[in-house]
Amino acid sequence: MLSAISGTDVFNACRVLFGPEVKPPIDFLRDLEPLALRSAYRKKALETHPDRANVLGQSEEGMNRRFKEVVVAYQVLSPIIKGDSKIVLSDEIGTQKKQRGATARGKGEKRFADHYYKGNFPKRELLIGQFLYYSGLISWKTLIEAIIWQRKQRPPIGQIARGWGFLSSHDVQRILIGRSHKEKFGEYALRKGYITPFQFMALMGKQRRLQYPIGEYFVKRGLLSPREMDKMIKRVRVHNTKIYCAK
Repeated sequence: MLSAISGTDVFNACRVLFGPEVKPPIDFLRDLEPLALRSAYRKKALETHPDRANVLGQSEEGMNRRFKEVVVAYQVLSPIIKGDSKIVLSDEIGTQKKQRGATARGKGEKRFADHYYKGNFPKRELLIGQFLYYSGLISWKTLIEAIIWQRKQRPPIGQIARGWGFLSSHDVQRILIGRSHKEKFGEYALRKGYITPFQFMALMGKQRRLQYPIGEYFVKRGLLSPREMDKMIKRVRVHNTKIYCAK
């Protein structure tokens, strides 16, 4: 599954885990080792854990907010540092080539121009958002915006489990630290006995219900009509079927 992470998300994540003085050029991310990232995460998670609110004389709400920021920062950086090739950084931190249209704005600030895909159509299974992009119907920036929009509609499994009383904040922290980047939160929690199979199914169902189909973003923006969206969904199904059968 392709995930797009904006340069802004990466920059904010670096600041949360490594301090405001850290600037995240691509060389910084390349040199950062998984062990160093996990060490920084554990330190920050301990410092901001809501259970320490009374000891530190701070509000539990404020500590919980900071703890969530630390968790999100780790989730953003972890797959990048561990070399997940399916993570695609947006142009904001320079991972795309400058030939794609860099323009200067303000005092020396550089941004990369948005673009539409014009290359060969990928011979692999695609999600609907990717299919629209590779079909030339939406731009790179629009695809990223749609993915971010969809993610905002989908609360993390840990958050839902904590709200339902299935897990405590301490449980969530232990699961996030203990699981590998290849194993999903819910699957690890189930395997380790933090939740029951019934609770796992309930959590997954709740998360799916809270996440809107990404196609709704394009329809609401007026980029595609409902009829056109239905047509493209059918086309991506045909495409994926052909790729699957060819394996």
